Amino acid sequence: MFSLALAEKNKNIKLNLEKSAKFLKNIVSKNHESEIETVSSPIFRQDGSIEKLIEKNRSTGEILRITHFDYFDEKKIKFIEDFENGKKIRDTSFSFFKSVTDIDKNTGKKLKTTNYNINDDNKKMSVYDYDIETEQIIRMTVYRIDGKNIAFIKEISPDTGIVSRFISYKKDSSAISSVSKYEKLGDTTIKTTYYYSTPIYLTTPEMIDKKITADSLNKRVLDSFNNKKFSHLIDNLYKNKQNFASINVS
Repeated sequence: MFSLALAEKNKNIKLNLEKSAKFLKNIVSKNHESEIETVSSPIFRQDGSIEKLIEKNRSTGEILRITHFDYFDEKKIKFIEDFENGKKIRDTSFSFFKSVTDIDKNTGKKLKTTNYNINDDNKKMSVYDYDIETEQIIRMTVYRIDGKNIAFIKEISPDTGIVSRFISYKKDSSAISSVSKYEKLGDTTIKTTYYYSTPIYLTTPEMIDKKITADSLNKRVLDSFNNKKFSHLIDNLYKNKQNFASINVS
């Protein structure tokens, strides 16, 4: 009886290995098209299912990619590690939604994380930019439900963790609708909120600062004292640290 059970188990493992080998061939061709000649080494669990697939440069032996598979479903990729010259440059997770983190290969620290829509991994939900020294989030870009247009950007000071600037965009447009700039003067927080009378397309904080400075001279900038209700709303929404990966903005 024991021999029959063992034989049946070995048969199942063999079938799993054959099925896995066929599946791995498809995974390699679909997910890692490259001009570099590679060699793939699958790592199997005791039951014969695939745990991970290691792809190496055939000439140098350097690891190019490690694909990790879900424990309960070997056809489901859990996450992928990409390497360049032997150093990790990217992590791609598929646990709940697609999330791609770029990594500085010299320091191993995070540079940027791009989160995609849970129902469509071609649509961006949000992007986090990190401070290279502390790996603290210093910029959050949240997209609208179309995955293309930006809803708002929140900039955070790496030293204090406090919001320094909040940029809101017009719906279905790349035009900025308002900028809230938060500055410290001693222990007092000074807020300057600027509203554009006509859509203006600005791409960098430096350009925004120049515009605000120019219009301040022309008395076209609203400060927090003249706009307390709006500032209070912004404070209530963004005073606490939030995970913007799950936010859907219509």
